[in-house]
Amino acid sequence: MAERDASQKQQSLDLQEAAEEAFSSEKREDIWALLIAAAILLLSVAFPEQVRHFFSSTLYLF
Repeated sequence: MAERDASQKQQSLDLQEAAEEAFSSEKREDIWALLIAAAILLLSVAFPEQVRHFFSSTLYLF
């Protein structure tokens, strides 16, 4: 019975560590997304004509 409890606790700890690692990775991705969005916003405010030209002429996907 004690072995089963110890095994269950170990599995719980492993699951918790995996969840924390996954959330840490997602948090890092969210921070990068916010930084990139902020940089694009600043570029759009500082150089609106160049950004419009980039999206209308250079970047063909949009």
